[in-house]
Amino acid sequence: MKFEWHQGLIWVPITVVYGSTPIRIPNCIIDTGSSTTMIDIDLVEFNYHKPALIKRLFGIGTGKQEVLCQQVDKVIIDQFELEAVEIEFGTIKENYGINGFVGNDILDQFILTIDFKQQIIDFKFNP
Repeated sequence: MKFEWHQGLIWVPITVVYGSTPIRIPNCIIDTGSSTTMIDIDLVEFNYHKPALIKRLFGIGTGKQEVLCQQVDKVIIDQFELEAVEIEFGTIKENYGINGFVGNDILDQFILTIDFKQQIIDFKFNP
């Protein structure tokens, strides 16, 4: 999968299937420093009636943020579909200019090979 390299970060699109609706989320970063995955809440029709956990995240910039964690139907990255994934929803686009980040909760399911020169990231399921 081709990625964009700017601001010292790897930028990729992902697709989230939320409430049976696939939503393409461009401008997400691969974040090996994050234990979880998050997308901006304004990019989905968030279902406030669906059970959610409220979490407080630390380490976004210098602050903290409360987010809502819900299970989504699928997360699709490259050609791989991960079902019943819990992700966090919060406000990150306004403050950080990104639509989301893919954290280690998803990345640890893969063997990743990154070719910075060709700007290619190769995902293979981790057996």
